[in-house]
Amino acid sequence: MRLAILVSAACLTVACYSYSPLTTPSLAPGTYVAVTLTDAGSQELARYLGPTVSVVRGRVLDRTEQGLAVAVSAVELQRGDALPWAGERVELPSTAIAKGRTLLLAGVSAGSFVATTLAFSLLGTADQPNGAGGRPGKQ
Repeated sequence: MRLAILVSAACLTVACYSYSPLTTPSLAPGTYVAVTLTDAGSQELARYLGPTVSVVRGRVLDRTEQGLAVAVSAVELQRGDALPWAGERVELPSTAIAKGRTLLLAGVSAGSFVATTLAFSLLGTADQPNGAGGRPGKQ
């Protein structure tokens, strides 16, 4: 029973994020985004990101009039492959960003947090069952 609860909670917390279109012109530093590049932007940034990159995923560091500074966590190639990055800073010019295709990555939902907390609290406590644990008696 406890294993079933743990597995259920794990399933609920996997992929607890969603992508939604960016609706505000300003992004707070630390916001996770997936930025879709234009074809010209992909070619322009190839020397920094590699060839045929279509999506840049990462955390916003800064937003300027020229574009967006991102700590890149991964890039997605046009053929669909995803390549991990270690958070390097890359400046994405506004002209390289496909309008209406930049997505905001929403974080972990409160529901999954509650489910995980409940699952772990239901798995057991530090209390010892009757007659078990403790120091052995003198013989």
